[in-house]
Amino acid sequence: LTLRTKLDLKDMLRPAVQPGATLDYEPAKENVSLTFQPRAAECRISVDSKSNYTSAGSTGDVTLKHTMTPAPDSPVSIEVNLRRKAASNPLEFKISFNTLEEDARPRALPLRRFLLPWAELSTKPTEIASNADLPELKGGNWLRGQKEFFGSQAGCSKCHTIRGQGGKIGPNLSNLPLRDYASVLRDVTQPSFAINPDYVSQKVLLDSGKVLTGIARVEGDKLIVADTEGKETTVPRAEVESFEHSPQSIMPEGLPKALGEARLRDLLTFLLVEPPHMPVYGDHAPPAPRTMAEVNAVLAGSKLAASNRPLHIVLVAGPKDHGVGEHDYPAWKKVWQKLFELAENVRVTTAENWPSADDLKTADALVFFQHGDWTPQRARDTDAFLARGGGLTYIHYAVDGGKNAAGFAERIGLAWDGAHSKFRHGELDIQFVPGSKHPIARNFSKVRFYDESYWQSTGDPKRIDLLATGVEDGKPQPLFWTREHGGGRVFVSIPGHFAWTFDDPLFRTLLLRGIAWTAKEPVDRFNDLVLPGARVAEEASAAK
Repeated sequence: LTLRTKLDLKDMLRPAVQPGATLDYEPAKENVSLTFQPRAAECRISVDSKSNYTSAGSTGDVTLKHTMTPAPDSPVSIEVNLRRKAASNPLEFKISFNTLEEDARPRALPLRRFLLPWAELSTKPTEIASNADLPELKGGNWLRGQKEFFGSQAGCSKCHTIRGQGGKIGPNLSNLPLRDYASVLRDVTQPSFAINPDYVSQKVLLDSGKVLTGIARVEGDKLIVADTEGKETTVPRAEVESFEHSPQSIMPEGLPKALGEARLRDLLTFLLVEPPHMPVYGDHAPPAPRTMAEVNAVLAGSKLAASNRPLHIVLVAGPKDHGVGEHDYPAWKKVWQKLFELAENVRVTTAENWPSADDLKTADALVFFQHGDWTPQRARDTDAFLARGGGLTYIHYAVDGGKNAAGFAERIGLAWDGAHSKFRHGELDIQFVPGSKHPIARNFSKVRFYDESYWQSTGDPKRIDLLATGVEDGKPQPLFWTREHGGGRVFVSIPGHFAWTFDDPLFRTLLLRGIAWTAKEPVDRFNDLVLPGARVAEEASAAK
């Protein structure tokens, strides 16, 4: 008998890591020991054509061992040659494995570990499916789902953490966007179908006769038991008489019926879909994320929008003109369209390079993030849009006036002039105008961004309502401002060069306030869009 095969020896006693997920530690390499037990007159075993084991002259049991640390993506080639002495002698071959340090007990090799001799393991990265476009989630709203998760009826946050916020009694759910819809729906509808072994419910009998039921954990000489309401009871370990595992999850059943189809879809959208954020930052490390304390400080005193009138916002972008993670107009257009789609009573559309005639007639606010230009046609469109009270927001390079920077500056206050203006990348220490009563600048006194500043622009600084400056060439230079012109409103942000800036919740606050202000809405209209997908330190947000 000649047997040629390959053995896939990756993760013998470890579960596979979910595609797209990472462990918070580096596991030690597995040392795998293969045990061969042939019964034959002659036996020759070759492992990876390097290690050869032979046995001859016996028809009894023979034990041969081979120990290795297999490479993760390289199957091990095995060739076995057996010869019997006579037709009446049986021919047998057994193979088992153990992982030495982890568990020395012999285990059979599952059939899936055996590959054909010519098989090659794929080195192509596993494609991570996105749940964002699932038909089952169509119509679901991420923000409404977030409210369900943290609300009293679903009560998910009493036990579970997701994206740094919530309780720690049950499993952390932050990996759910990497899972499939069907399995997550099953976990919600049948909580006891598959219970995480770290969170098996216990029935704890105390010496007093009292019984506690829930998820138990030990801290020193104390036993802490958390029940279905998220309430924790602490008792001395010495008072515990017995434990009994329960096959039932402490997660209550009946949640889908209680929420109904629409609310359940919102909750699953929140669980399965990552919130909008810029996809690529480039090779440079982004600045440290903000803390929730910083975010709460600038949002303090927010008022519920007195108006919830329907709004039409148009995002105007263009082709990329810089490197990876810089001036990423196309990505911004997609991400911020999804972000605004989370808001109530907001219709968001997009345009390439310039708004359509219909956009100019119906939009409440136009937001430009592109390489700007100024032409006679754009001047006529802009003047007509402002005359009917429309709002304009310009981000970063959108302030380029092309060949007519002076004409552009007449409308927006200051404009980039390629022949004279200057720029710098790096840390920007931005100071807000002391005593400013402008609602966009509320609670801001100073903030640091890592971005790009422009200065020495064309236009008259006296014709703008200055919000904030940064020092360049030894002088404060305008970086955020507003202007009211022709019946409409204009807001300008010079920062916006790097993709990570759009995921900074403080920058988002300023930009969202500016867009709301130009649309003549309360500046807190879009507060719910500040945090989804924003870069916030997890340990700080968990304490919220």
